[in-house]
Amino acid sequence: MGIKEYYLEDDIKKQLGYIIRENRKQKLLEYKNKMLIEYNPYTKENFCENNAVCHYHTLTKLESDLITENSVYHLFLKKLDLYYQVSPEEHRENMEYVKEKTEKILRAGEYMDDECAKECNIELEQVNFNKDIIAHYYLYLLKIFIKLQLINKIDEDTYQSLVRYANFYQGIHYGIAMHCLGIYYLNQFKTSEAKECFLKAKKVYDKHKISKGLISSYLIAVYVYTNDYYHSVPLCNRMKNYYKKNNNYKRLMHVYNYLSDYYLLINAHDIAKKYFNKAIEIIDNDETLTRYKYALYYNWGFRCFKEFRFEEALDNFKKSLTYCKNKVNKIQIINYILIIMTKLNYPTKKLIIYCKEGEKYVQYSNEINLHIFKYFRFKLKNSKYYRRFAYEKLIPLLSKKKNSTEVLLFFYQDLYK
Repeated sequence: MGIKEYYLEDDIKKQLGYIIRENRKQKLLEYKNKMLIEYNPYTKENFCENNAVCHYHTLTKLESDLITENSVYHLFLKKLDLYYQVSPEEHRENMEYVKEKTEKILRAGEYMDDECAKECNIELEQVNFNKDIIAHYYLYLLKIFIKLQLINKIDEDTYQSLVRYANFYQGIHYGIAMHCLGIYYLNQFKTSEAKECFLKAKKVYDKHKISKGLISSYLIAVYVYTNDYYHSVPLCNRMKNYYKKNNNYKRLMHVYNYLSDYYLLINAHDIAKKYFNKAIEIIDNDETLTRYKYALYYNWGFRCFKEFRFEEALDNFKKSLTYCKNKVNKIQIINYILIIMTKLNYPTKKLIIYCKEGEKYVQYSNEINLHIFKYFRFKLKNSKYYRRFAYEKLIPLLSKKKNSTEVLLFFYQDLYK
């Protein structure tokens, strides 16, 4: 591509400097394992071609602030196979397009409108901003937001990219970057990091008058996961009224689920069941929400398990397994089914059925769920090793995990039968 040295305004220079720095640093690391440092083309000295392009101090200033020469930005971008080959008018048009799509995507996120989100994603895939690297990165962020909205997990490379570029984004898009990171951390059960990101996103959204219906449900989730009912219950009640007023029944379904969880915790079973049934009713009226039945039945089953209502817990865990489409979560549900069936003295052949089902998903399991499943695998195969495995591997692991008292107690009871 022939390079035209477009005039660059100071704000554009700062954004391009950020992009140059992060891409150069990333390539520096990639080449680190391929060649000696003195030959790495992405060290500051080599990137500047021993001062042939500019002094490496100039590169430092370009990457941290800005420099006068437009041509240097274009040269460094080309070295990275990146381009900003648009006029100021073209760039403004591109960013107007980004703004338009952002508003639509945020509304789709608030109302959990999967069809709208998918349509937006198709439209974004057809847009080529390769000549406008700044607009390209904004488009990239919107695609991540859509992916997370559609309950798709992001890989490690995408996460690292979000971390590196979070401070690149300006205005509302910084809030979206924080929102995306918050969802990632929440999926990893890193609740303190998730809360920090969601609060930053909320601050930006409030400033730009973005509906509180978008971020509040995520904050509720963090409070619930950390048993912070002091904050979660009042926020649930406020958002219950807000979602009703705005006819946002999908988000309302989540609020009902959280309230059900809370009232079950304080032994207000009738109120808990009322909210649980309301959530299920909303799902039954909208097939796009069916995937959430897994979580509702799982949560109800888990609460029943903790309250020693094992028959009811087993029934709900079985329903949860039926609706669960995520292979990562299936082994956890199967483990609870095996634990409860053992407690209720089900025939071994019944347990073997679920153990065989679990074998399909062991490769997707985390360490603790895999160890619980292995215990049953050894025991059901009449292997004497299951006792040693429990004492040496499983119990030490469970002892470090918070909120696992009931599960830990089960294994002690099972071992001493």
